[in-house]
Amino acid sequence: MNRKETLTLALLIALMPPAWAVISPYLGNTVGPVALICAGIYATNGNKFKDAHKIALGYLAGDIWALIAFEIMAHTPLNPDLTLFLTLAVFGFILVIISNKFSNIIHMPSWLTGWAIGMLTMNLDKTTPVMSLTVQIAVAMLVGVYYVGALLDKVHRILNK
Repeated sequence: MNRKETLTLALLIALMPPAWAVISPYLGNTVGPVALICAGIYATNGNKFKDAHKIALGYLAGDIWALIAFEIMAHTPLNPDLTLFLTLAVFGFILVIISNKFSNIIHMPSWLTGWAIGMLTMNLDKTTPVMSLTVQIAVAMLVGVYYVGALLDKVHRILNK
C-alpha cells in the first residue's frame, strides 16, 4: 500500500467507525462495537463486495443460532456444562454441514463468528431483553459489513483513483 492509500485508509478508519460508535446509542443500539468485529471478517475476506451478502447472511444466521442456543441453555434442566457441550456440539456440527452444502449463499466463518458474538453478548448483557439484543446485534452486524466494510472500502478506492 502506498503512502496516499495508507493515509486515506487511516482517515476513513478515523472517521467512519467512530461516527457509528457515536450515533449507535442514539439509535437504540447498545452493541455498536460488534460492527467493527464484523467489518474485520469482511476485510479479511479481501473486501469482496460480491461476498458481502453471504457474509451478512452468515452473521444473521449466527445471531439466530446464538438466540436459539441461549434459549436452550436457559430452559434445559440438565447439568449446565453438559447442556453447553451438547448445544455447542450439535449446533456446530449442523452449522458446518449446512454452510458447506450452501457455501454459495452463506459464509461459514461469519456464521461461526456471528454465533460467538451473539452468545458472548447475550451472556454478558443480563439487563437488555434477549429479543431486543438479538435485533441490535443483527443491525450492528449489517452495519459492520455494509457501512464499515463495503462502503469504507468503496470510498477508499474512489479517493485513491
